[in-house]
Amino acid sequence: MNNSEAKLRSQMLSTDIINMRLDLRLTHRCLDQLWCQAVVAFLFEDDSLLTGHFSRLNEKLAGSLTQLIDRHFLTGKRDELILIAPQERIKADKLLFVGLGTISSYSSEILSGVIRNVSSTLERFKLNEFGIMVQWVKEMKTDYVELIRSIICDLNDNYLLIKRDEGGFILKIIFSIDQKFFSDLQSLGQELRGYFDPIMEYSIAIDNSRGWVNEKV
Repeated sequence: MNNSEAKLRSQMLSTDIINMRLDLRLTHRCLDQLWCQAVVAFLFEDDSLLTGHFSRLNEKLAGSLTQLIDRHFLTGKRDELILIAPQERIKADKLLFVGLGTISSYSSEILSGVIRNVSSTLERFKLNEFGIMVQWVKEMKTDYVELIRSIICDLNDNYLLIKRDEGGFILKIIFSIDQKFFSDLQSLGQELRGYFDPIMEYSIAIDNSRGWVNEKV
C-alpha cells in the first residue's frame, strides 16, 4: 500500500460511511466453472503455465493458450495484461491473464503495483464481478495463503479508492484456491474479517463443493 492509499484507509477507519460492499467467495472450483463477468488468472513467468488449473482451462479453450504461449504472446512477464474472449467456452464473459514476473523476483511491492494496474483495467471495462486464481507452484517461496490475502486486500483497497465517491457499489470476487490449501481457509477468512470489519460492509463465504458442471457459484 503506498502513502496515499494508507492515508485514505486511515481516513476510512475514522468514518462510519463507506459506499462500497464486498461479497467474497473462497472456492476450489476450477476457473472454467466460475460464473462471472471475467476471470482473472495471475501467472508467474516459468514453465508451469499449462499445469494444474491452467491445463484444464486450456482444454476448455480448445488449446488456444498453447498457441499464445508458443508465440510468446502469453508469458507471465511482470505487468503483462492479456485480455481474451472465451467465446462461451467457459462460464465467464472475459478472461484476463496477469503477469507477476519470475517467482524468484516476486515481492509484495511488485504485487501492489500489479494490482493497481489490474484494478484500473477492470474498472475501465466496467467489471465488478470476477473470479480470480493464482496457481501454486512448488518453487514459490512466498506463503501461498498470504499471497491470496494480499491480492484480495489490495484489490478491495484499490476499488475503495476508485469508487470512494460512488454510492451503492458492490464488488463481487470469487477466489479459486488450490485444493491442498483449502484447510487454511477458515483462518484466512478470520484474517480478512479483521481487515474489513472496521471500515466496510462485506460477506465472506467458503464453498467446499467442486460443483456440478452447470451449477452457478
